[in-house]
Amino acid sequence: MNQAQLTTYLAKLEIENLVSYDLALVSQIVQAHIKRYSFSSFNAMQNKLLSVDNDDLFERLIVQQQGGYCFEHNKIAMLALAALGFEVSPLLGRVLLNGTTTNPRTHRLTHLKYKGAAYLVDVGFGVKTPRIPIPIDCSAQVREGANLYQVERTTHSVTVSLVQPEQVTLYQVDLLDTYESDCDVGHFYSHQHPEASFVNNLVVSRISEHERFVLRNLTYMYFNELTGEQREISIESVGQLLELLSNLFYLEPAVSDVRWVFDKILTKRQQAN
Repeated sequence: MNQAQLTTYLAKLEIENLVSYDLALVSQIVQAHIKRYSFSSFNAMQNKLLSVDNDDLFERLIVQQQGGYCFEHNKIAMLALAALGFEVSPLLGRVLLNGTTTNPRTHRLTHLKYKGAAYLVDVGFGVKTPRIPIPIDCSAQVREGANLYQVERTTHSVTVSLVQPEQVTLYQVDLLDTYESDCDVGHFYSHQHPEASFVNNLVVSRISEHERFVLRNLTYMYFNELTGEQREISIESVGQLLELLSNLFYLEPAVSDVRWVFDKILTKRQQAN
């Protein structure tokens, strides 16, 4: 990420007057990123070949606000942290939300080393994305607001689970040398394979200080961690879907693309029935 791109990125996150380059800044970037830029499979559903070339990715994700998933969001965040002088590298992990331990390594994260300690930085895990860097040098519990995470560390991997307010294992991350070419393979599968989840399902989410907004196909859900409030709404029209994508998730899709995705979801629902 060049200096002009970094300046643009930080401005869009409303981060300015940098004084200290520490974990507090990393947390600030994570929280501002997941509040400003939505996780989204909208492009992946449309059979688009999504370049992760640095400049192409920056234009699509940051400038055009098209949304993206882990291979896009976490690469941008890693490039920004590197440009700020942090020691970072990519990692790959297995998503374990469905309880299957043999899932492929299709989740990209960032490995941060700071003052002799190691952390996972993630801005691309959908509605369950942690708001803070997760320390991974040893097995321990990590608290962030209403959320309590359990870290289980072995020699070559780390598993992160959510303990409160619900119990679910998020992912197992391999602490191996990982290269952009490794990530490219996972990225290609995730948005091009006909059976990939993001090719077949619309998943959009955004996270603020204490709220989580999520769209799963044609169901919108809202969670407030302070009040415990939860809401669920069925999406009945292209216009309703467009309004949610634009107003709540800050995406800027073309109406024709929204109609295409809406029809694809309906077709798959009918085929399943």
